[in-house]
Amino acid sequence: MAPDSNALVRRVASAILLPWCAACAYPELHSQTCLSGIDVYEDIADGGSASRVTFSGSDSGHAGPCNGGDTGRGGFWIASFDRAAPPVSPAGPESEATSGAVVEAAVVGGEWHWWQADGTLQSGDVTGGQVIRPIDQAHSIGSCGNGVALISVTLSVHQQYRGSGTFEGCLDDSHVDPTMPWIVHPPSIRGSLIMNSP
Repeated sequence: MAPDSNALVRRVASAILLPWCAACAYPELHSQTCLSGIDVYEDIADGGSASRVTFSGSDSGHAGPCNGGDTGRGGFWIASFDRAAPPVSPAGPESEATSGAVVEAAVVGGEWHWWQADGTLQSGDVTGGQVIRPIDQAHSIGSCGNGVALISVTLSVHQQYRGSGTFEGCLDDSHVDPTMPWIVHPPSIRGSLIMNSP
């Protein structure tokens, strides 16, 4: 009995198309954008051992590098970080002096929302992270500048296809207006939001 060539073609086509269709149904999404904003609210828990800080601002529409000089592109974001004092390092102060940085706070939770310029809402939870600060105003970490802290957090992404993400950037509360030294500018934040899904 001669083999059915049409059936063979159908089987081969199915083997190729089914995985491809599955990938179409659950696309892998990867996006990056620059965010910047300011501290709009802080809440210190009883006892002072933990606090929540809320930042809000705009997106630049750029994928990077995120240098804080880009203008907004119509997107708006707000994020709250729950902070707690980090565990004491067994290495002690000597290690901090050698590295030029100290872990100022552990990020233990929070939430974030980003309304893109086209109306798309991205949101999720803050799952962890830390704030690392130079030991003094004369030191810097990465490209953040002297006296400016580095913030790095991990995120969950709640969208059509759930995923994960990161935000890494600079947290600056070091500036004072030289013409009005009694007024302290609110802390500012800038950095890169990266999302991966699924």
